[in-house]
Amino acid sequence: FGSSAPAAPARAKPCSVSYLSGAVQEAAASPSHHPPALPLLLLDIMLHGDFQGGSHGSAGGDMNAGIDKYLKWSFAFFGGAVLTTLTAVGTMIYWIKNFTFAPATMFFEFFLLTFGCMMLVLDLPMPHLQKHPKVMMFRTKVYKFALFLTRFIGRGVWYLFLATLVFGALNDTGINVVLGTISTIYLLGLGAVAIGKGVVMSTKLNRVRSAILGSGHTMARFIPSGQPGLSAQQFQRMVSEVTSEQTTFTTDEMDYIVNALAFTPYHDGEIQVEELEYWLQPGPAMWV
Repeated sequence: FGSSAPAAPARAKPCSVSYLSGAVQEAAASPSHHPPALPLLLLDIMLHGDFQGGSHGSAGGDMNAGIDKYLKWSFAFFGGAVLTTLTAVGTMIYWIKNFTFAPATMFFEFFLLTFGCMMLVLDLPMPHLQKHPKVMMFRTKVYKFALFLTRFIGRGVWYLFLATLVFGALNDTGINVVLGTISTIYLLGLGAVAIGKGVVMSTKLNRVRSAILGSGHTMARFIPSGQPGLSAQQFQRMVSEVTSEQTTFTTDEMDYIVNALAFTPYHDGEIQVEELEYWLQPGPAMWV
């Protein structure tokens, strides 16, 4: 960028506890003829990333960083994986205790358990466990053979599918209709919101791609001399330059975008020039 590079974009307003609390109270106090105000507010917050800790890395630190950490998407996905796994284990124990000869049902439960355990490993929210060699090897295999599970839209569709399996395991068999209904609603909601989040980010990213292609510039125009690619901050500055928008992506959205553009599941947080050039090739939009 050199001296002509535009100033770093202003950060999106972080969703502190006080801000969120005030917004929710304001929505709850809205007139009775607007009942959807509170649910729409919460949905808007989730879709726009404000629940994802956009305040990380702010100057001088942030007292809400620890709280924001527990509101990341990985914990929501991990909760869905736990529900799926517990459903599989509980229903398998039920059929074994009742001495029921149901090979097809046990086969179904085995796959449900396999899917649940797979998502448990993939959605581990604990950084020290994510770095375990076995976990890293598994995630690499998923990245190679099931890339859709590393995308918001793909993960959302997958959890919608798991919701149908959980419903079949608990509700259709009558084992526990209440727990089955609660678990199914959670997984359906998680999947639907994840798909919405993915569509929002993918649309914005494709708008940036179209702006770059429309400008007629190559990536060499935006990558500093001697640098192999762009950091997340430099990518944001490039976005601001080509779109004239200062806050296109939040900090956490940039993490998801870097992951989507990267060729490997483990990277140094930079987007390499080969990855950027591949992203700009003619073809359908990339889904985040």
